[in-house]
Amino acid sequence: MFAIERRQKIMSLLFDKRSILVQDTAALFKVTEETIRRDLKVLEKQGLLTRTHGGAVLLDDIRSEVPLEIREGINIKGKNLIGREAAKLVNDGDTILLDASTSSLYVAKHLKDKKGLTVITNAERIVLELAPCDDITIICTGGILRSKSLSYIGRVAEKAIGNYHADKVFFSCKGFSPKRGMTDSNEAESDIRKLMIRCSEKSVFLCDNTKFDKVGYINTARLDEIDYFYTDTTIPDEWRSEFDRHRVQLVTVTE
Repeated sequence: MFAIERRQKIMSLLFDKRSILVQDTAALFKVTEETIRRDLKVLEKQGLLTRTHGGAVLLDDIRSEVPLEIREGINIKGKNLIGREAAKLVNDGDTILLDASTSSLYVAKHLKDKKGLTVITNAERIVLELAPCDDITIICTGGILRSKSLSYIGRVAEKAIGNYHADKVFFSCKGFSPKRGMTDSNEAESDIRKLMIRCSEKSVFLCDNTKFDKVGYINTARLDEIDYFYTDTTIPDEWRSEFDRHRVQLVTVTE
């Protein structure tokens, strides 16, 4: 297992358990405790966790942003289930917007058999994912490339998006709570998502369970601004009245 794969799995454990022990993690991955300590040191420098005596705890800093290479390894199963089901909303001939989230990347993976589709995106990974598809027109926004997310941002990207009208937008963000809505930890990414929502007939929010009750410091969208909410687990009972009040269609995806 490569170091980056191991660190992805460490972050998946932390999102699930909130804390880990070096001894247990080393046994799980069949490596030395010193190897795990080095991994934790790297992840701490990225602002993702805090090392403790004998282990680490997840860092829930509202300004922290998980790098793409780490996000891609978090809850792969849940994101794939959501992506597969959400892709069913896309009809042949649609024009859709996909943001630069890993959740939208999993939607893209399940669009390859669509006919006459136009995909507008600011995500380099989605462009590469769909590039081999002859019957899908890909429009990349261009703009300033963020190395942390391989996404295009800035005035050029925003102007490109503003030139189009889409049938649907698929997006995700740092976290969700009914009270705060969808929130982000990067203002430029949030601005792109807000514009995508305004330029679309229907908005589809992709929310795997790791985003529940996570809060970023930037408000991206309210619950009444979306039409569909896709998730991979049962939502808390106290949330249901808010979904009903705002007429949001909840789709819970299981195997």
